[in-house]
Amino acid sequence: MRTFFLLVFISLVGLAVGVGAVYYGDMQKSGTNVPLPSFKLPYKSFIAGTGIVEALSKNIVVGSQVSGIVKKVYVQSGDSVKKGDALFSIDDTNTRINLPILEAAVHKASVRVQSAKHQLDIIKKMQKVSANMVTKERYAKLLDAYNEAKANLQFVLKKRDALFEKLKLYTVYAPIDGVVLRSNITVGSTFDARSKALVLGSGSYNVKVNINEFDAWKFKKGAKAVAFIRGNTKQSVSLDYLYTIPMISPKTDITGSPTEQTDTRILQVVYKVNKTPDFPLYVGEMLDVFIESAKGK
Repeated sequence: MRTFFLLVFISLVGLAVGVGAVYYGDMQKSGTNVPLPSFKLPYKSFIAGTGIVEALSKNIVVGSQVSGIVKKVYVQSGDSVKKGDALFSIDDTNTRINLPILEAAVHKASVRVQSAKHQLDIIKKMQKVSANMVTKERYAKLLDAYNEAKANLQFVLKKRDALFEKLKLYTVYAPIDGVVLRSNITVGSTFDARSKALVLGSGSYNVKVNINEFDAWKFKKGAKAVAFIRGNTKQSVSLDYLYTIPMISPKTDITGSPTEQTDTRILQVVYKVNKTPDFPLYVGEMLDVFIESAKGK
């Protein structure tokens, strides 16, 4: 019996020691948490807002006037491009197959023009010898045949030129100097007018700042602003005011803060990054923005 109670006692002691060890360990972990970063506020009086990095050109969803299977891809995400650089090509086999037919039609029409001109030249020479050798009806008929042959040649040439222009549409080119923000295009995939597989943007950036409607009255156009990189307050960028979107709208960009209110309405103000920083900025990145308010001047 003593042995039984002794075992029970030892078990309880072991359990107590285990619980204590776990509790003590948790206390140590909570005590070693990294402190929240602190930094010097840029202004004495300010408006705090959340900024979203945007391309200066806005996001350009590249489209095409033709659809089909992608034959070649010349760029990938992150590539820098110049205006006019090829981005990708669509298979043009079904359209190009008409080119030999039109080339043959052009050749045939050219032969007809040459033949009609030759006959007309003969008639003109005969008229010079004697005006009575050729009737007016005969001359008019040959002249009409020549003009008709020329018109037909011009028509066929325009059809061929139109085909050449259409074939150019099967290669899509960069509309601006910029960066490929996203490319999901692959060889063999289908591309049509509704595709959003390729997005371009300029290499310069704007920051769209969301200001709580309760702080909107404090904001003055042209106010200075500084944006800080989340997670590294030592990295910041100065911002120049561009314009205000004069509409209070529901907030759609969620920061993930546990105290964030999702039913907030905001005023949106657009600033330009006035100097390219020595650290990367990414389109869609969230920044902590501080705008100097009127009281700080």
